[in-house]
Parts: sequence; C-alpha cells; structure tokens
Amino acid sequence: MNALSATAFFALHLLAFLILTATVYVAGRLFTRSLDRAGGDNGWDRFGVAVALGLALAGSLGLVLGLAGVLRTGPLIAVLAAVHVAGRDVWRELVHGARAWLAGFGRGRRLAFAAGLLVALAPLVALALYPPTAFDETLYHLPFARAFARAGGVPFLPALRIPVFPQLSELVFAEVLLLADDVAVHGVELLATLAAAALLVGWGWRAAGGPGGCWTGWLAAGIWLGNPIAVHLAGTAYVEPALALFGTAALYAHERWRESEARGWLALAAGFAAAAAATKYLGLVFVGLVFVWTALGAPRGRRLRSLALVALVAGAVAAPWYARILYYTGNPVFPFFAGLFGARTPWDAAWPQEHRGLLSRLGALARLPWSVVFDRRDVGYQPPHSPLYLVGLPLLAAGAWHDPRVRRLLGAVLVYAAVFLVLAPDARYLVAVLPALSLALALSLGALPARWRRPRLIAALALAAFLPGWLYAAYRLSLQGPVPVTIEARDRYLADHLPIWPAVRFLNRTRGTHYAVYALHAENMVYLAAGTLLGDWNGPARFAVVEPLVSDPPALYRKLRELGADHLLAVDCCGIVLPAGDPVFQSLFERVWVDSGCAVYALR
Repeated sequence: MNALSATAFFALHLLAFLILTATVYVAGRLFTRSLDRAGGDNGWDRFGVAVALGLALAGSLGLVLGLAGVLRTGPLIAVLAAVHVAGRDVWRELVHGARAWLAGFGRGRRLAFAAGLLVALAPLVALALYPPTAFDETLYHLPFARAFARAGGVPFLPALRIPVFPQLSELVFAEVLLLADDVAVHGVELLATLAAAALLVGWGWRAAGGPGGCWTGWLAAGIWLGNPIAVHLAGTAYVEPALALFGTAALYAHERWRESEARGWLALAAGFAAAAAATKYLGLVFVGLVFVWTALGAPRGRRLRSLALVALVAGAVAAPWYARILYYTGNPVFPFFAGLFGARTPWDAAWPQEHRGLLSRLGALARLPWSVVFDRRDVGYQPPHSPLYLVGLPLLAAGAWHDPRVRRLLGAVLVYAAVFLVLAPDARYLVAVLPALSLALALSLGALPARWRRPRLIAALALAAFLPGWLYAAYRLSLQGPVPVTIEARDRYLADHLPIWPAVRFLNRTRGTHYAVYALHAENMVYLAAGTLLGDWNGPARFAVVEPLVSDPPALYRKLRELGADHLLAVDCCGIVLPAGDPVFQSLFERVWVDSGCAVYALR
C-alpha cells in the first residue's frame, strides 16, 4: 500500500506540474512567437520568456475571474482547454523543436544529459513536495489563495495580517488549489525558479556570442541555482521566485529592445516590470528601472513615444491591482505610507528602519554582501546566499569597467538594494535581483585573459557554482525525512515541524470549519486551521488589544466574544500566563485540549 500511495502521490503531482508548465508556456508563447522571427534567440530564453508571460497572464486571469465572481473550477478548466486549442501551432513548434534537438545528439549524449538533469533537479523538486510549513506561506500567502478559491472572488480579508496586497502569485496559487492541492501550489514557485535559470542560460548564450559561448549562460544559471535561499524558496509558496522571474524577464526584454529597437520587446519589458509590481511592492523598482532606462536609451526622436508605450503597458497591467488596493483602503501602497493617504487603520505598518540613523543604515547596506552569506542574524536568519558573489566582487568590478551590459545589470542590483535604506535588510527580499547579479558575474569573465575562459574551465566553474544549492537541498532532505505521501504521514510531518499543529488538528477534527479561535502567538497556523484563526501583531484582533486583558477573565471573555472568537489557544512559550486556576476564569473558559506546548479553551 505504501508503494502504491507513493507512486500515486508522485505521479499526480508530477502531472500537475507538467500541466501547469505546459499551460503557461503555451499561453505565453502565443504572444511572443512574432518577436523572435528575426533570429538570435534560442530555446532556453524562449522558454523563460514564455513561462514568465504565461504566469503573468494566469495571475491577471485570476483577477478578472475573481472580480467577476467566477473564480471557479469550471471556468478555469474552460480557459485551460481554450489555451491549448488556440496553441496548436505552439505545440507543433514544440514537437518540431524537440525532434530537431534530439536529432542533434547521439543516443549516449541524450541519455547523459537526461541523467545529469535528473540528478541536478531531483533534490529541488523533492523539496517542493513537502506540506507547507514555512512561516509566511501559512501566515498569509496560502490563506489568501484559499480564501479566493473558496469565495470564487477576491475579497478584502480583515482577519489576515495584511487584508489586501499585490496578489498576482496568490491568484495563481488559488487557481492551482481549485484544480489540485497545496503541495501542487509549490510547483508555481519551482517553475518560476527554473524558468529564471532557463532565461539566464539563453541570455548568457546570446551575450557571449551564440553556441560557442553557451557556457556563460550555464554558469549564470549555476550561480543562481547555487543559492541555498533560492533553492529553499523554490519549494514554498513564497512569492520571491516569481518576483525574480518577472524582474529578470523585464531586464532581458529591455536589453532585447536596446539591441533591436523592436517595440514588442519594450512592451514586454514594461509588462514584466508591472507583473513584478503586481506580485510585491518591491517590483515597483523594476517599473522605475524600465522607465529610466527607456528615457536614457531611446533615440531622441522616439523617446516620447517609447515612454508613452511603457506607461501604457505598465499602467494597463498594474493599474487593476493597485486600483483594488486603493478602493478598499484609500492607500495604493497599503499598509505603508499611511500618513500620506488619509485615515490610519489597524494594519498600518511603520518602516522598519525609521528608528535608525542614516549612517547606521548605510553601514547595514555596506555589510549586506557579508551578512547574507555569513552573519545572517542581521538579515532574517534566512538560508545563505551563494559565497561566489563575495569571492567574485573584484571580478564584478573589472567586468563593470569593461562591459556596459555588466554595468547595467549591476546598476539594477544597486538601485534595488538601495531600498534597504528604508526597509529592514532581509535576505529574502534580495532574491529578486540574484539572477541579474548571477549573469553579471558570469559576463564578467570576459575581463579575464583568454586562457582562463576555456569552455571546460567555465563548465567546471558552473558545476562548482551549482553545488552549494544542490548540497543545501540534499541537506534539507536528510533533515526532513521521507516525503509524506499519505494523510497520516502528512499529519506526523506537521506535528514534527509545527508543535502547535496537534491543538489546531483537535479543533479541525472536533469543530470542522465552524469555529473561530483566538490564538496567542500562533499566527502562522492560519492556513492549517480549517476554521477561522484570529490574533496577529496588527489588525482589529491584534495582540495589543487582548494581551492586557489576560489577568481580567471577564474582560478577556467579553473582548474575545466581541472579536467573534469561541475558542482561545494559548502557547506556553509566548510568555502569556493565563489564570487557569482562577474560579472566575474557569466559569468562563473550559479547557478542552492540553499538551506540553499549548492549551485550548472553549468560551462557555
């Protein structure tokens, strides 16, 4: 039975990933085929651009269906079928290309390539098959997606830490949830990570002069996938991989426009930048970069027309997302800059760096390359970035001196990094520009003497660059154990990795979806709770309005009832001590679950 369950689990999730990949590729390719007829592209960048556009279209489709109130399985399947019917020529092109590629290799080389690809990607794919346990994915990314899928729309969600946001990726998650499950949702960000790698292979191929320089692209992809933090995020429902893909695609499309002056590439650059902004507010940096670079790079007689095209496309893509945020909150960048946009709300966010002086912020920014690799306590304790960036700093400086393409890529990275003068430096936020930095480092090899740029040496360096990410994935797999393929195995896995899960499981089993529990410092259990889980650092049910009442049972009881809660979950390690022995407390709260880590009380 275990072998049968494992086979079914892996087969179904592989099928879900292949359907997702094929659908977004075909959808994107329908709109990009006309752009590469002039030649110069290759299958790798073609794949990366098409997948990026397909994911952007999928998220935008989710918003349209959600605003119409028909984000349901039936309409979604109808659209999926229509994409593949309309993409018959894309499928023919794909089959023809695959045959031509296979014909160019002997059987031994094909098998070696397939085996190498399998060994390289297997740990990354396996990490994406575990149940969701990462903090933010269960805190709000997956709760957003589940709420959209349940409602068939895109409602304002006041019970969550952030009730509305740029949510392009979460709407793609919702579409996957309607057709599969939350493990399959991880495939969205895995696909974005791999598509960014493919785009780097193709971009490096072009930049280094075609097939003879293809190892430059493989080196850039190896450096990108060699980042443990990128490998980690590829197996979660975080949105940084999609942000990285859209940002990289915007830079790539703009470079193609710079080379060819084809307006289609400029429109794509603007669209990808806007898709990044629809994924996360940090994506607005890419919109600004495309505007500035267009103003600097357009021929004088065409500058206004080029800028107008960028404004039109970026506005058409991003405006619906930001108009929705503005409609619900009165603040297009909610919950930030609350003082500039009307009345304050319970969700207002302070800038994390407000209390630090400018010199302190500049010092933290200067230490960032070291912090993200070694001293990670200053950047959110995230998995490390590749050490190659630190080692390659002199090479990057030389490359920027000799190659304007490297200067543009590094300029984009530095402009993006400057936001950490305002934001707290978090290693996860930097993932968006790691593909660009990886390509800049690979292209900087051009500053070395020719004897150091032999294909075999670059191939060996690409493999060495990839190893940190691969080894990190293998390390994580050894820690996490076998992939849970049954409901019972999933339950044990969640209990091992989330100590509060048994208490939430008790409520799910005994109350179904008909409960609302106020959880003191268990906010990351929102997605795993079948009912409603209240309690967070901001919002109407924030901890600050409940914790002061803990020593006053009647007041605590009234406040929880006012918030709509019928249960209270207290975590022992959060420093909150309930007066459980007080007769008044016992008359109002009945303990219905307890273990060594937490207790659940029903409001009488």
